[in-house]
Amino acid sequence: MTGKLLKNYFDSIIELKEEVWDNFAALGHVKSFPKETILKQSGTPEKYFNFLLEGSGGNLLWYKNNFVCTDISMQMEPLCDYVSFITQNPSSLEVRIFEDSKIFQIQYQNFQKIFLEGNYGEQVTRLALESAYKEKEQQQIDLLTKTAKQRYLDMIKRDCRLETIPLNYMASYLGITPQSLSALKKFRNYHMVS
Repeated sequence: MTGKLLKNYFDSIIELKEEVWDNFAALGHVKSFPKETILKQSGTPEKYFNFLLEGSGGNLLWYKNNFVCTDISMQMEPLCDYVSFITQNPSSLEVRIFEDSKIFQIQYQNFQKIFLEGNYGEQVTRLALESAYKEKEQQQIDLLTKTAKQRYLDMIKRDCRLETIPLNYMASYLGITPQSLSALKKFRNYHMVS
C-alpha cells in the first residue's frame, strides 16, 4: 500500500516499477501523529525522512520571538529538515505537524540502504532534490516579484488543501500578519461567491 502511494507521488519525477517502491516502503513504517506534534526539535539533527500520507506540516524557524514558517508540506509530500537529514548535523529548524497526520518514516540508517546498487536511490534522490530546488527557487522569485495576495491566490489555485493550514503558519509563510491573511481569505471567498 505505502509502496503504491510512493510510486504515485514519484511517477511525475521518475517512473519505476512498483516493486522498487515496495522495497523502499519496507525500510520504514507508518505512524499517526496528533496536530502540533514536533517531529524534530530545533538544535537537533533530523533522524527521519518523513513522507506525509495524510495531513500537513512544515518547517519552522524561531526568529525574533516568533516562529517563521519556511516550508509547508501537504499530503503526499516529504516533510523533513532535509539538509540536516543528509548531513546528520543539528539545525535551527523545527519540523512540526499542523493537523492530525499519518506519516511514512524511514530512519537515517535505513534510508542509506536505498543507495545500494540496484535500488535506484541515487537517481530518485537526485531528481527529487532537483524538483525541490526548482520549487524553492520559484518561491524566492515570487517573494521578490509578487504581492502576498498574488502568492496566496497562486498557492490556493495549485492546491486548495492549503486552506486547512492554520492561519498563523500560512501567514508566516507568506510573510504577512494573520490579520492580513484573514482579510485575503475574506476577499477570496467574497469574489468566489460573486
